[in-house]
Amino acid sequence: MKKSFNTSRPSLESVLDRARSYIKAKNFKRAVEELERHKFHSVDYYLLLAEAYEALGDSEKAESYFEEARFLDTELRSKELLEKGITLALMKNYRAAEKELLESAKLNPFNGEVYKELYRLYRETSNHKKMVEALKNLMTVEPHSPFPYLELGRYYYVRRRYSKAVDVLKQGAEITGDAAVYFQLGKVFAEWGKTEEAVEALKQACMLDYKNLEYRHKLAEVLVNSEDYDRALEVILNTLNLYPDSPYVLQNAAALYDLIGNEELAEHYYRKAIACSEGFVAEESKKLLAEFFIEKGRYDQAEEILREIVETTENVWVLLDAFTELALIFVDQGRLSDLIEVGMKILESEELSEEEFCELAEVVADAFFEEKRYKEALELYSTILSTTTEQKVAARVKERIEEIKEITSLEEMI
Repeated sequence: MKKSFNTSRPSLESVLDRARSYIKAKNFKRAVEELERHKFHSVDYYLLLAEAYEALGDSEKAESYFEEARFLDTELRSKELLEKGITLALMKNYRAAEKELLESAKLNPFNGEVYKELYRLYRETSNHKKMVEALKNLMTVEPHSPFPYLELGRYYYVRRRYSKAVDVLKQGAEITGDAAVYFQLGKVFAEWGKTEEAVEALKQACMLDYKNLEYRHKLAEVLVNSEDYDRALEVILNTLNLYPDSPYVLQNAAALYDLIGNEELAEHYYRKAIACSEGFVAEESKKLLAEFFIEKGRYDQAEEILREIVETTENVWVLLDAFTELALIFVDQGRLSDLIEVGMKILESEELSEEEFCELAEVVADAFFEEKRYKEALELYSTILSTTTEQKVAARVKERIEEIKEITSLEEMI
């Protein structure tokens, strides 16, 4: 018993050598026994078996193994050509790559990988006709693979050939039952303006992959675009059951409650989104809440949040975006001194690029100008002029400087 566990499988070459020696000695029966006892997937193995059976007069088995050898040899040569074609394509030698891949397909027309590589090659070389042909061949060879339906569906979709895209994706959905295919079908229907068909396809995608946030978000988006807010809210609330702490789902819930006029719940979900997030996502949630307050005319609350973002963020884009919103509030309320105060603090940041500095500085300088604080305005305009590389900015600033000089000159005369 112990010995049998320790017995290792003999190598292919050793088995073939023993079989050849039996065949040479015309002991064909022993050759067959030796070969059949150790199964190998090899051209030489099948050919030797065929030779031995033929010598024994069993032409049926001999032909069977000759056929196995032919199939395997074709498959191996096809695989070799495929690998060579992939390598040539990576080297961007597309003409040579196509030749090898087509030869591979000719040898083994049932290998889906060949058609995938041909599709990628034709896509890279923008040969759309052959690209479509490769995908259709792949559908024939691998009808249950979602890949060709998705790719061909997208091809028609981006070219706004919605009817063809739907035909391909419907076929793919029926054959594969794949969630991604239903999702793409829903996107095409939505873009085509067929809302109910889009909803049905997207619902099917969600059922097949019920935890997929992207699918659920798209379904809610289609319903919102058709002003079916109640059903959209139902989708989002069901998604919240799966992801109760997802900031993005909470933001969507807030936006939908806002759309149906429930300000209290909208604010609640925006604040919950802030509480459940950190970093950039938290800042985005705060900005959404600030925009909500601005829309409702609750400027004091919006200002409080925007000031907090300005004081705490480490992201320059978020900083400038928040300042822009603040500046609109200040200008609308005639509070240019507050705009100047906040803007001057931000201008001290070393994180600003030259372009960002000039953009912000021009806003602050304009505020100085409107407040008739010409000295501070002139200093800031002069800094912008010596910093900016933008001709339009420089031209605007020069006009302002000349205007200030004229005003101060007139004041001195008076």
